[in-house]
Amino acid sequence: MATELPVEWGLTPRYEHHGKITSLSRGGCLLQTEAIQPLFGKPIYIRIPLPDHDWWEVRGEVLYYLRDVGFGVEFSDLTDKDSATLRALMRHHQEQPPDAPA
Repeated sequence: MATELPVEWGLTPRYEHHGKITSLSRGGCLLQTEAIQPLFGKPIYIRIPLPDHDWWEVRGEVLYYLRDVGFGVEFSDLTDKDSATLRALMRHHQEQPPDAPA
């Protein structure tokens, strides 16, 4: 699903980079960022703001790279709570898509 989620990410939980998730699914996301690095197959840490002003921290692995765009990430080691948070986040964005008129 299309989204416009601002995120912080990094190779460690320090989240030293910024970007946005432009596509989100139950298995992963497309992370658009200017901080392009050769990250194929590397673990990545992502922090996503939630509608209730909390943060969801998730780990994934970079699956592919899109030149001048960013990279695709597959979420890894999702707990039941993580899966529930992801479903709630997707439901929220279905109800309030980013391109909906204000």
